Amino acid sequence: MWPLPPSRGGGANMSSLPSHIFLLTAAALLFLPPPAMSSTGAIIRLPYGDDIIAETCQRCGENNHNVDYALCVASLSADPTGRDADLHGLALISAKLVRAGVAGMDSGMAALRGKEATRSTRWSCLNACIDVFRDAMVDLDDAIAAIEDGSYSDAKMKMAATTDAPVTCNDEFKEQGLQPPMEGEGRRLFQHAVISLAIISLI
Repeated sequence: MWPLPPSRGGGANMSSLPSHIFLLTAAALLFLPPPAMSSTGAIIRLPYGDDIIAETCQRCGENNHNVDYALCVASLSADPTGRDADLHGLALISAKLVRAGVAGMDSGMAALRGKEATRSTRWSCLNACIDVFRDAMVDLDDAIAAIEDGSYSDAKMKMAATTDAPVTCNDEFKEQGLQPPMEGEGRRLFQHAVISLAIISLI
């Protein structure tokens, strides 16, 4: 407890304060919302009030240290429906962000492939990446449908498969001694997939 400041008369104490102040304070405490709880039952002390995005991203970070908290908050907040969403809604938002990222990687790799000599080593690596990302889009369509249906275990499995896509693509180039293209976009996609997987795991 913080000490009460001394009164000007020097002799006042808590019993001299009006009793209704203590009654009002006690009543107010009864109506305070309970602290947020994680899926494991541990109390999460948040400075964000009722901000579901901040709370969700904090919980995801506690459960998976690969989660980029700042990116999680920024990406979910960018969707105008995010602030009013529940976990189901945030899972959908995050999965659709991942799908948009995979589509962007696919189109970027296709554009780069068009500039290479057919069947060259770099062309073959780009072609392999395109196959990886197109398979990932199928998995993401299935993941989004599973979230919409409430089949979260299926959604989690499909999203886990998607997480490997940018890593697999980079490995195609590195195994040939080449610098992977679109590395920044690939890292961002990986992070979005990790975030989405962590959100789905909370449900």
